[in-house]
Amino acid sequence: MGLFPFLIRQEEISQPISFREKIKFYLLHPLQLFRRLFQKPAREAEEKAQRIARFNREHPRPFESFISKHLNTTPITYDRVTLREHPPEADVYLAGSDQIWTLDDFDKLLNFAPPGKRIAYAASANWGKQSKRWFIEARKELPYFTGISVRETEGREICQKAGMEQVEVVLDPTLLLDPSEYTSLVTAQSAYLPPDSILGYFLNTDALTEIYWNQILDSFKGNPLRIIPLQGAECCIPEKYSISPNPYEFLQSFQEALCIITNSFHGTVFALIMRKPFITILQKGETAVQNTRIFSLLESLGLEDRIYHPEKGSMAGQLNRPINWTAVERNWEALRIHSMEFLKNAIQQCTSATRHG
Repeated sequence: MGLFPFLIRQEEISQPISFREKIKFYLLHPLQLFRRLFQKPAREAEEKAQRIARFNREHPRPFESFISKHLNTTPITYDRVTLREHPPEADVYLAGSDQIWTLDDFDKLLNFAPPGKRIAYAASANWGKQSKRWFIEARKELPYFTGISVRETEGREICQKAGMEQVEVVLDPTLLLDPSEYTSLVTAQSAYLPPDSILGYFLNTDALTEIYWNQILDSFKGNPLRIIPLQGAECCIPEKYSISPNPYEFLQSFQEALCIITNSFHGTVFALIMRKPFITILQKGETAVQNTRIFSLLESLGLEDRIYHPEKGSMAGQLNRPINWTAVERNWEALRIHSMEFLKNAIQQCTSATRHG
């Protein structure tokens, strides 16, 4: 778009919860207290965290080198106070996209940025999990936004509940780019996956039954199986199937795979980008709230039948159903045009206010 975007580097700040706040929360949510005490002991959670940390140490991913090579960033990393008192100068401050409005992290409401220069693009969250305090802050900060868009229809309802009537639903930013902009990053001279590989991309998984592991093994006995595990799935995916790609290999694996099985929104996204046959397994338990983003995307593209239903026959049969890519791309292009128009108009309004202010 002819603009110079840059990423504001921020410190990861944990938000301590006072004893009084904990008591108040558990009085209002006694089931959560029961789960805390009996269903998921602290020791079990700590052991899981240690296993994940050990896996990540043994399989490092060079995200920092990727960021330094491909993204413009602020020369310093901001803490919360510095960001409020001395924010980096810009014509437009853009908030987005994944999971930014779930927690009480009010920097993500751009409370440090000048009024009239704020835009939310495809803001996403675990909608319905926002605290009372989040709504208080949102009602205060959202009126200063020039444009607000969200990724899921549920997000529009939450923002309207926070007092904003005009809220657009737009595409996840990954879906605005042409596939060639991703494949151009893959410059490897050799294949990353064995030929005809089935690629799995799973997260938030505590047990193999959650991803129908036996069905996966039964359905694709003749194909190599490679799994990218994340956010807990590292603890249960058998090591002989696990891979830990760097960002370039991640794109290459989706490009080379024969087909994709995933329970991830962005696993679904990159199957679409690479035009691969895919099937999406819904998440269970506490992270099932993340399924709304999958429903929202697939419904908008007319692909609801790509959600796996074990009662509807074999996994291979459901995955091998043909996809009408012509119809998908027609829906996709209409959504892309709408999304880009929102972004362009919001940026123009911000920069116009800057010129005439």
